Amino acid sequence: MNRVEIHENKSKLWLLFILLALIEVSFLIPIALYFLGPAGSIDLTLFLLSIAIVLTVGWALSKCLARILCKSPYLIFEREFITIFPVPQQPMKILIRDIDGVIPYVLQNQRYIGVLLKNEEERLENVSPRVKRIAKISKSAGFPAFNIHLNYIAREDLQAVMERFEAIGMPLGEETAKSRSQF
Repeated sequence: MNRVEIHENKSKLWLLFILLALIEVSFLIPIALYFLGPAGSIDLTLFLLSIAIVLTVGWALSKCLARILCKSPYLIFEREFITIFPVPQQPMKILIRDIDGVIPYVLQNQRYIGVLLKNEEERLENVSPRVKRIAKISKSAGFPAFNIHLNYIAREDLQAVMERFEAIGMPLGEETAKSRSQF
């Protein structure tokens, strides 16, 4: 099997970035009016609230821009490995023989493929604390520890993902075949 890299769909991220930028600009206006406008034109409470929102949205803008500029793939299929990125810039290689199965599921209109591992507890010991925390949250909610978020994948690449899972002997079943037509 050739190496297949699946990249994240950046169009939704660009839309989010534009929306956040508009929110940022709209809350920069009261800050500018506080300093440049006539005295008392902007209340101190609105000024402080605007600063808090500008800082929060600025942080979200930086995270969104980092994901847009990220060049690493979202998912990699190789002959013996599947590489997933539970956290950007922290790849996790999973041996295909260590995969016990895959489960497609939908949670609040978000589509996922859960990857079940034979030695999940051992695997969790060797990951970063951030990945471990995400896996623990997933498991406590009753889902597999490691998941592939299908809404992050471009529609053109989604069929390749489904075919690769079928090629390694992990068909995603009828449930996913029905939802494939919705993509």
